[in-house]
Amino acid sequence: MPLPPFATFRDVDLWEKYISTKLAPFEADIPSYLKYWYIESRENSTAYPSQGLLTTPYDFLPPSRKAMLPIQSMLKILRTRQYFLELFNHPERILHLQAVAKEPWVAPPAISSPVMEQALEQGRALSIEDLGISVVGSQNHRVSRKDRFVQGPFVKLGRYARSLLVGSAMPDIYGSVYALSTMAQSHCLTSVPRNGHLSDIKRQQVLIKEVWNALSESEVLLNRPASERTFLLKSWRRNIMGVLEGDPDKALKRALGLYEIGVRTFRIYSPEPGLNVLRCLKKLRKNLGSQVEIFVGQVVDVLQGQQLEDSGADGLYIGIGGGGRCITGVRSGSVIDWPMLLWALRGQIHIPVIVEGGASDHIATTLALGATGIGVSRVAGGGTIESPGGMLYCLDEAGRYFKPYGGEASPRTKYLDDKMLPFGIPSFVEGETRSAYMDHLPYGAPTIPFHLFSLTEDIILSLVFRGVTNLADFQAISPSPIRGKSEQARELQNTH
Repeated sequence: MPLPPFATFRDVDLWEKYISTKLAPFEADIPSYLKYWYIESRENSTAYPSQGLLTTPYDFLPPSRKAMLPIQSMLKILRTRQYFLELFNHPERILHLQAVAKEPWVAPPAISSPVMEQALEQGRALSIEDLGISVVGSQNHRVSRKDRFVQGPFVKLGRYARSLLVGSAMPDIYGSVYALSTMAQSHCLTSVPRNGHLSDIKRQQVLIKEVWNALSESEVLLNRPASERTFLLKSWRRNIMGVLEGDPDKALKRALGLYEIGVRTFRIYSPEPGLNVLRCLKKLRKNLGSQVEIFVGQVVDVLQGQQLEDSGADGLYIGIGGGGRCITGVRSGSVIDWPMLLWALRGQIHIPVIVEGGASDHIATTLALGATGIGVSRVAGGGTIESPGGMLYCLDEAGRYFKPYGGEASPRTKYLDDKMLPFGIPSFVEGETRSAYMDHLPYGAPTIPFHLFSLTEDIILSLVFRGVTNLADFQAISPSPIRGKSEQARELQNTH
């Protein structure tokens, strides 16, 4: 029986009727949960708690219409997704995850680097684009890519062993059940956004409850011993991190609401500098105790990082984005020089640092500078079937599938968050809405686990081409292999 084009299925009830009556001959080839992905592909006001393809008057997208993915594409993507999820949770990798969890975290030591020292002495602001790393390790044994993947590579990120890749607070990427649950199953610490429609604590709660259900029903758990299922579920749940305001009173109210439903990992997120995040951290520690994990950002100097560590932070966030999707640096006149701060923190603090703002495009250099975690947004979840919208996409005039993608301070997010001035004017816009295309990688599949696998390969290659087997050894290479780059060097290093 030929399958009709799924662009015709704009009505969810019509899809439910079709899948229940017309696809019976294909039942053996269709995962049991396929219909739920479609049922949760809701739009706008009906998108509760997640997975709707939210559109606003402030998206400024190319001419398009909405369409479901073809069933053949859907099946291939879901099978690819399941393959990589099973791979991430292979028993041998779980053994290494457990081993890393028992080891102490090793802070990047203060080492020499002529490039960084000269820049600090001259007061220069170096961006990540200005830096690169030499290939070193000619006298070391060859490092196996396969062995590195079997070992994760995992790091102690906060109190537990995790991937180095960390999901951001972008609601257009992680404002859905399947984006969050998939990241958690991939052993990635992941933020539950508090912007857009998730500014409402109740909606954040409902979303997380659905994430708990998705994790408990994961097919990765099938045919596993009871002890392994228990371990995986416990580990996955710890990766779900509730994002809080920088205001102490508001943050405590939100944290108590999330704690009530089982969240034990939190992120205080305030992009502006000031004492508010320190006061917020102290208030949370006083009321929630020492048993919860708390990550804090965005840190802007060494003193602030030391104060937060002394007050009980489990990890720090640094970085603001450049003038692409994030325009905070543009509007505030701020240099994007987080590499300088990351380097300055070495030897001064003893908790992990997670970097956002372009770090995922420069993984090796960011790790060499001293990062333990790297924030990922579009590069991990943009245009995937897990991001809000599920199987429902925008389809442009060229036939390419995409979803709208705006940052936490984009006009569309301000609209969804009801942070509007009179006459429909969004307040303090610090981000732009772009199109996250399904095919931004020319191979693989538009699913988070594949994207994470590709990024994990980047991490592994960062180690391989420095002749080391783990992050601690990489960051201890002295003098540092960090180098400055010319314009010609940047052109040669990137695809061209």
